[in-house]
Amino acid sequence: MMTIYKKECKVYMVAQNRLDATDYENLIPQLKDHIQAHNKVYWYIEMESFEGWTSSAYWKGIEIKLPNKERLKRVALAGNAKWQEQFTEVLIRFTKAHIKFFGPDEKKLAKEWIEK
Repeated sequence: MMTIYKKECKVYMVAQNRLDATDYENLIPQLKDHIQAHNKVYWYIEMESFEGWTSSAYWKGIEIKLPNKERLKRVALAGNAKWQEQFTEVLIRFTKAHIKFFGPDEKKLAKEWIEK
């Protein structure tokens, strides 16, 4: 399951349990619209009780094509280190944004990093 909310030029996403293709089908249009609407976009991703992806969701993540992807400036990943490499692998394919990982106890620091 994925929860998304936006505030100004920031996108906040909380990934819980296991993500499926529907989660990506919900995320991608919202992310694209937000990038089109703002010159600089900062994305916070929190992994809460995260269990990974279904195979269809993983491939959807790899297929992401964003317009004006240079507008995505920073991506903060907050969660268990176990998923850092896999999330980064998916993200690195579609952005040149600075991606930084924060541990589960550093959620506040991660939000501050994208908000400055």
